[in-house]
Amino acid sequence: MTTQPINLLSDDQLAQISSGKQWSFHGGIHPEENKQQSSHIAITDAGIPPYLVISIEHKGYIPELLVKVGDPVLKGQPLSKVYGAMVVQHASSSGVVYAIEKRTDLHPSGLAVLSIVIKTDGLDESIAYKKPQDYQTQPAAPLIDLMQQSGIVGMGGAGFPGHLKLSNAHNVKLLIINAIECEPYITADDRLMQEHADDIISGIEVLAHILQPTLIVFAIEDNKAQAIAAINIAIKQAPASLQEKLSVSIIPTRYPSGGEKQLIEMITGQQIPLGKHPTALGIVMHNVGTVFAVKEAIIDGKPLISRIVTLTGGAFKNKGNASVRIGTPIQYLLEQHGMEEKHVQKLLIGGPMMGFTITHTDIPVSKTCNCILVPTPKEMPEPPAEMPCIRCGECSDVCPAVLLPQQLLWYSKSQDHEKLDEYNLPSCIECGACAFVCPSNIPLVEYYRVAKAEIRNAQQEAQKAETARIRHENRAARLEQAKLERQAKHQAAAEKRKQQSKEKNGGQDLITAALERAKAKKQRLADSAQEPESEPADNKKDAVAAAIARAKAKKQAAAQTTPATEGESESKPADNKKDAVAAAIARAKAKKQAAAQATPATESENESKPVDNKKDAVAAAIARAKAKKQAAAPTTPETEAESEPADNKKDAVAAAIKRAKAKKLAAAPATQETEGESEPADNKKDAVAAAIARAKAKKQAAEQATPETEAESEPADNKKDAVAAAIARAKAKKQAAQTVQQTSDQLPDNSEAIQARTLRKEQVRLHKQEQQQNVIDSHKDTQSTTPQKTANEKSSLQSDNRKAKIAAVIAKAKAQKTAHKD
Repeated sequence: MTTQPINLLSDDQLAQISSGKQWSFHGGIHPEENKQQSSHIAITDAGIPPYLVISIEHKGYIPELLVKVGDPVLKGQPLSKVYGAMVVQHASSSGVVYAIEKRTDLHPSGLAVLSIVIKTDGLDESIAYKKPQDYQTQPAAPLIDLMQQSGIVGMGGAGFPGHLKLSNAHNVKLLIINAIECEPYITADDRLMQEHADDIISGIEVLAHILQPTLIVFAIEDNKAQAIAAINIAIKQAPASLQEKLSVSIIPTRYPSGGEKQLIEMITGQQIPLGKHPTALGIVMHNVGTVFAVKEAIIDGKPLISRIVTLTGGAFKNKGNASVRIGTPIQYLLEQHGMEEKHVQKLLIGGPMMGFTITHTDIPVSKTCNCILVPTPKEMPEPPAEMPCIRCGECSDVCPAVLLPQQLLWYSKSQDHEKLDEYNLPSCIECGACAFVCPSNIPLVEYYRVAKAEIRNAQQEAQKAETARIRHENRAARLEQAKLERQAKHQAAAEKRKQQSKEKNGGQDLITAALERAKAKKQRLADSAQEPESEPADNKKDAVAAAIARAKAKKQAAAQTTPATEGESESKPADNKKDAVAAAIARAKAKKQAAAQATPATESENESKPVDNKKDAVAAAIARAKAKKQAAAPTTPETEAESEPADNKKDAVAAAIKRAKAKKLAAAPATQETEGESEPADNKKDAVAAAIARAKAKKQAAEQATPETEAESEPADNKKDAVAAAIARAKAKKQAAQTVQQTSDQLPDNSEAIQARTLRKEQVRLHKQEQQQNVIDSHKDTQSTTPQKTANEKSSLQSDNRKAKIAAVIAKAKAQKTAHKD
């Protein structure tokens, strides 16, 4: 029969519904009912089990708990707080919280969920139930909230929170009370209607007050005659306002007429679109068990802590319906009703069509458990082996959702989720009608459930990935924003500091000015190093070349001053040595005069009295050195043994080295002091060249003064070479320092004062050393008979002391010069 388009029910449609007109749905089957096993037995109390296991986790959501392990609890006491759309869970009997842990839930998945385990005390003590105010005087919102606080969910099997159907319903035209109970074996709603019809009508009154529907239909199958009679009697006792809206609709027995969509289609003739709720048509549907729970919560103030459960099947001795506390282990119920294990073939939760099997009996009863079926093998034999599909099409003929079970089977096996969605797998209500009529004994519903679970998992993973992506992007955005904020904060702080600095310094930025001056200075130095030298540089080069030429001329003059006695016979080595020493002294004097002549003529014009004093000091130092030399020469007797001339020679060499140092120190300050303003660099170079020439001459004189005795000459030569090398290195370092000093002409020159002070210190040191030397020489004279070995050791010791002193003087001069540059 063709249905009408989706829209709100019109007044004409409501009138047709009120008159008792019915429609039909596609497919459906007529399985054997087997309801007589339990429908005629009154409801009993299942009793208090030793333990109660109450699941508090719902679809992954865990509310905040109000109890902890060891806490005593009473019947009806809340165990959790309201959490979003989830309802509150309550203790169904008194006792002590034994554990809070994960336990297997009564669900086809068999997964473990967080649960509260209560060890009952058998007293069943209850909290004091406080009756609410008259619901008729209250608005809908607090009544809906009270339903959530009472833990009411759909009792028909889906477990959907009852308050959500009421809070999301607007402009309700039709309220349907579902009392069909089409599943075979189940008689829980039937017995509830027979024994509590008045309470059910009272619950309908509460729902009518909350929803204010135009019409109320009480739908019940025609196979429940006693329940129909009880409801009709209760309706006649209801208020007139309710009787005007309420009508009983007797539905023909056909499975699955109790399905929400199928029942709505039978009553209204319209189908609920995929993905929509009945509220889209202005329709709200509740199970009779839910209506009974609403009455107890809103009128009596009792939470949902128990429900009616059918215990049936050939394996039970005591079949019937029992009021079971939520959380009661199934094993306890099986024992209470006398289950014979030898006849057990399987254990089903729910009816034979839509129920599911469980593998152990420690699972607790939940709010959605309406039946425990334990059939015998004869009553429900094992299904034959699955065979290939023959494409008979019977499954599609009986499908109440108008689907194509064959295609859904193929795509479920191939895990083609896109095709499953295209063929509307979510519309499958898992009624089992297709599997019931399948000649190949294919458990179609099992395939569909697995496929639905896979799709849900894929969707959850996709949702998690999307959530993770959004979180990552948000985090990256936050980090970027924080970075920008830090940069802005630092920039603002820098500007503030800059402004404060300007305010303190009269509007001038000292740091920026200092940086600019440093950059300008660095640039000037780089430019002065890179620019080609002009005329002053050329003059300096010419002056250096002239100094070198003069040094060469002095060397030639010194060579000509060698006495004619050099060609004498080798029979007089002592005389030759004396003559060589005298020649060396003469050459040193000639070098000194040449150095004096090399000084520019302009020296006298630029010198002041301090310079004259320095020259006099230098001259005095040179004179003292000469006097030392002369004093040392007579002390060497010509008739001494061969060891004594060697000692005297070493002393002479040491004296020559001292004189060279004194001359070097005297020449350096004298050269710097006499520099004119026009050509300072030339004078310094000339002085350096003159000092180099003097050092070479001294080295030659020292070599000529070396004794010819091979045994004594080798150590002395090595020492002389070492001293000469040290002097050469000192001169090279001095030249490098002077070269660096030439590039810093702009810096103030304080070298004259520093060198004058150094010269004075050196004069004092030389004077002290001269006195010490005189004492040593006199001591040598008194110890002339000392063996040759002792003289050699003393000479070596004195030479080492002199080296140390020489090195100390050089290091001190370097340090002073470095300090002067810094």
